[in-house]
Amino acid sequence: MPNGLLSESVLKERLGDAFRLQLYGEVDSTNTLAREFAAAGAPEGTIILADTQRQGRGRMGRQFFSPKGSGLYMSIILRPESAVTPLYITTAAAVAVAEAIEEVAGIPSSIKWVNDVYCRGKKVCGILTEGAIADNLQYAVLGIGINVLSPIGGFPPEIESRAGAVFDEKTPLAAHPREELAAAIITRFWGYYAALSAKAFLQSYRKRDILKGRTVEVLDINGTVIEEVTAQGITDDFALLVVDRYGKTKALSSGEVSLRL
Repeated sequence: MPNGLLSESVLKERLGDAFRLQLYGEVDSTNTLAREFAAAGAPEGTIILADTQRQGRGRMGRQFFSPKGSGLYMSIILRPESAVTPLYITTAAAVAVAEAIEEVAGIPSSIKWVNDVYCRGKKVCGILTEGAIADNLQYAVLGIGINVLSPIGGFPPEIESRAGAVFDEKTPLAAHPREELAAAIITRFWGYYAALSAKAFLQSYRKRDILKGRTVEVLDINGTVIEEVTAQGITDDFALLVVDRYGKTKALSSGEVSLRL
């Protein structure tokens, strides 16, 4: 089973010279490092990849489990020429990840609004988009963390019931699973990003919507349940359309939801 540092030669073989790759064995967080690079003037298309993160970050201040040798942790520096909606970046990335998993691993994937990708009913990927704003968006950093292989020793007890890996014992392993996934994700995302406002990935996102028709809990920033609603689908602007207990329909454009088990 592949283990160890990512191969720069394999990545460049699949991506060419279109991107500026920065590979590390261990970092605090690829997003933190990418923000430092971006603030110092690093160009769009600079991509930070690491074998492990000491302080990987997810949405709402959560920590992202980032063991050595089994995951893909990368951050992409973006410098949009015009105003963009961060939600579009996140959703485009989710579709790119889902499609890349299906291409490389040959297994179905689904998306839990807004930024989680699932395989076999378990979360395999989280996405975090951050930006720096002055008079306009100076840059954005797109962070993607994927459980490519099952970690040695398994997942921590607090997440083992809901965390999964792209490749399990029943899924044939690609020759270079992490590098092949990274290249497929970057290529697909860049195609969508080039015409972000066209939302060419909308139907692909809707097709993989894991929440539609299900009861979900809406959470506040502290993770406390605010209400239970029924998910109705994704709007044209990637908001989550829901119906509350009183039959009122509304669109959630931000926040966090959890599947009721």
